[in-house]
Amino acid sequence: MKNEISIGLIGIGSIAESSHIPNLKTAEGVKLAAVADMDLDRARDISQTYGIPLFFKTAEEMFGKTQLDAVMICTPNATHIPIAMKAAEKGIHVFMEKPIGTDVEEVENYLRFTKEKNVMTMVGMPHRFRREAQILKKHSLKGTFGNVYYVKAKLFRRRGTPKGWFTDKAFSGGGALMDIGVHVLDLAWWLIGRPEARSITGKTVTGLGNYETNYVSSWESSNKQLNSGRIFDVDDFGAAWIRFANGAVLSLETSWALNGEQDEGIEIDIFGDKGGASLLPLSIFTEEDGLLGKTQPVFEKNDPFKEEIDHFIECIRTGVAPLIDGEDGFEVLKLLMGIYESSRLGKEIQINEGREDTC
Repeated sequence: MKNEISIGLIGIGSIAESSHIPNLKTAEGVKLAAVADMDLDRARDISQTYGIPLFFKTAEEMFGKTQLDAVMICTPNATHIPIAMKAAEKGIHVFMEKPIGTDVEEVENYLRFTKEKNVMTMVGMPHRFRREAQILKKHSLKGTFGNVYYVKAKLFRRRGTPKGWFTDKAFSGGGALMDIGVHVLDLAWWLIGRPEARSITGKTVTGLGNYETNYVSSWESSNKQLNSGRIFDVDDFGAAWIRFANGAVLSLETSWALNGEQDEGIEIDIFGDKGGASLLPLSIFTEEDGLLGKTQPVFEKNDPFKEEIDHFIECIRTGVAPLIDGEDGFEVLKLLMGIYESSRLGKEIQINEGREDTC
């Protein structure tokens, strides 16, 4: 790999402008060579504002007129894999925002193709890079919790439904579960060692829909062209009970909007036969010499978005597999789709049938 890494960015939404572009511009040995957005005026404005040499309307134009080492895909969920396939055809490494896609078979075909082309894929899961999550992961790896048998993972917004393409299933593939539930599920699953799922019971609901609550604000897509008709055909609440091959169970709850208390952040509680932990606030529960103990580590918070980008760049340079590779993204997508399928059928479903236990 050459010293300077050339990266393109496709889809200039809020997260791209507020986080990815500044982090790429300040990263050592990295050139943000081009941006693309279906709103060409926005692409032009961003290019001029941040000193990015080239701007395009489509991914195809970008790939045809630039020589890139990697691309960051920050477009609506359903477009991730089609764009990533075009990048892989050119041998360009891929970072895509969560979720990896919206169709299991499409993602599986893509991952098979990337192996043939020796293209790396990383999925944007910044919560894995949070300092407190890294601390919990170290405890998990060294066996502080012993045999983990139950995990609670939750994130409730009271009135926090995003505006734009997020509520149109054709673009998003799903609602609260695909938008914020994916973060909650991925983080909890990763913290307990990424066990293989065996069954899922799930329930998703469109509870409040396009509410008209006064004096509240929420996230809004920068792209005003998508879902201007305010289509709302997705879930704003989801819950699931996932059983794993190693005997652990994960309880998941997430919402964009409900009539209850709003959480300050992702809440995860881990229960094992030797110890336990809570993510918010970070606490470790143990018993030593017959005495109960609780420790709350002291640490400085970090910028997980910056560390995520730095990690992606390092993986490009070294060839090391990313912390959240395409296979992890694929497994999380299968869990999400399993929750939706269980809800649709109104019963528990089996997953990964016929596979040997590897946990």
